[in-house]
Amino acid sequence: MAYTRGNLAVKEKVAERTSPGYREKTKVVTHRTYLPIKEKLLYLLTVGICVMVASLIIWQNANIYDLNKQGQKVDKNIKNMNVTIKELKAEKQRLEVGIREKAIQLGYQEPGKEALTVPRSNTTSTDNAGAGSETAKK
Repeated sequence: MAYTRGNLAVKEKVAERTSPGYREKTKVVTHRTYLPIKEKLLYLLTVGICVMVASLIIWQNANIYDLNKQGQKVDKNIKNMNVTIKELKAEKQRLEVGIREKAIQLGYQEPGKEALTVPRSNTTSTDNAGAGSETAKK
């Protein structure tokens, strides 16, 4: 006797074939289950929030990159200006040395030991005119 699905009291069926060309067919039917609308919206909302957070992070990194680039440009300009300042200082020293020779070539003379003095007058200024006349009267 055959052991059928854990039950020994079952009688074995004898296979009866009426027609040799006929076979019993079983059809497997599968139904696709779709996601409910609320769940779809929840997933869509989650994806949207992730995209927004990623965009915010990328935007902040782009701003930081831009600030770093501007800082590097400023540093480069400072270095160029320092080089220019050094060149101008050297030219200033060179010109200061040649001032006396250039003045002599243009016909200027060096002042002697006697200095010229120009007297001050209080009458030229309108503000000091009244004060000057009072001091002159005293």
